[in-house]
Amino acid sequence: MKKLTIDVYMDTICPWCRMGTTSLRTALKQLPEGTKATVRWHAFQLNPGIRPEGEDYRQVMIGRLGGTAQFEARMRQYNETGAHFGLTFNMDIVKYTPNTTLSHQLIAITPENMQEQLIEKIYTAYFENGIDIGNVDELVEIARANGITDDAAELKMRLIKGDGIEKVGLGQRNAQKLGIRGVPYFVINEKVSISGLQSPNEFIKVFENN
Repeated sequence: MKKLTIDVYMDTICPWCRMGTTSLRTALKQLPEGTKATVRWHAFQLNPGIRPEGEDYRQVMIGRLGGTAQFEARMRQYNETGAHFGLTFNMDIVKYTPNTTLSHQLIAITPENMQEQLIEKIYTAYFENGIDIGNVDELVEIARANGITDDAAELKMRLIKGDGIEKVGLGQRNAQKLGIRGVPYFVINEKVSISGLQSPNEFIKVFENN
């Protein structure tokens, strides 16, 4: 049996990460029968210095991209490229650039077999529904609604207390060691690195050769 291990470095507010994860999933569905693939998720924060309460999305992006025209062009790019992967981006209703620490904590303390599902739900909440995923109550509700917890009060307390923060920090440190400057970033079988958004066919080529 051929085994594949894919380490994915991602952020929960990264549109390209959402597209890249979808592309990876499509590629994995095309693996030959008998191939066992394990995906491991690692935190990478694009904006680690964002205030806990978040900041205005439009202002942050205009500042980063260098102007309103560039911002509007990037929003169109998200919509058009996302549609290619069957994804919806309602960026006009996204109000906040959140600090993503809590969302990464939630992923870290979620059972491994449920992490991918949770990540997709967080992406949907943020990019399609404009939910503030830096808000602990919103995150707990996402987890509750998707069967990840049946005790919302306990989960909220765990997140506030910092459960999972060690794993979040480890992801950041490992990314630094690998020289990662942006995400999505994929490491195949701990030896081949792929940076940026890839098509399913590009993933498959790498899988076949490793």
